[in-house]
Amino acid sequence: MNDQTAAKCPICSSDNRCGNVTGNPNACWCSKEYFPQEIFKLVPKDQIDVSCICKACLDKFKEASSV
Repeated sequence: MNDQTAAKCPICSSDNRCGNVTGNPNACWCSKEYFPQEIFKLVPKDQIDVSCICKACLDKFKEASSV
């Protein structure tokens, strides 16, 4: 894994603003979020544990799931 790969959302390829990439995981926005298990089914298998889902994809998934 490299920083360019890790910085891209595996669902939409946008910048995921991952704190782990910057070396400061405690400051990452995702540490305060809940990720439904179902969202990980959208991540390609080769991207699991490689890069983080972005906030926009997480919010979109949660919104679609609550309908």
